Amino acid sequence: MDIAKTLQKIADELGGSFTEYSDNNLIVTVPTSDGRFQGITTYILEHEGKKVLEIASRVCDENHEGIDYKKLLKMNQDLTYSKIVIFDGYIQLAAEVLVEHTNEVILKDIVEEVGHTADKIEFELTGKDIH
Repeated sequence: MDIAKTLQKIADELGGSFTEYSDNNLIVTVPTSDGRFQGITTYILEHEGKKVLEIASRVCDENHEGIDYKKLLKMNQDLTYSKIVIFDGYIQLAAEVLVEHTNEVILKDIVEEVGHTADKIEFELTGKDIH
């Protein structure tokens, strides 16, 4: 599967945009609700000799006032592909998948879940469209 072409197609289908920053750093921006957009970064990595997609979207700074961390942990239970994590100083939605175990349909589902859930949490926590 050509990951860049597949993500470009997914972005087009969702009415978003696609940017290829490098061979292993791809960005899809998807429209969410009320005119907001959410950026989703995909990294193509090698892990133990296998090609892996790391797909993530920032929500807000990990120290943003009023975060109910227990509530966020409980939300993980309802997510299919992604999890809420703290990485690099940010609350993020993140998913990883082996390239050999995915296809266009699954990748689109992951992009939609990461983008829409990150936007929903971002708006609940900040009331803004930051990322």
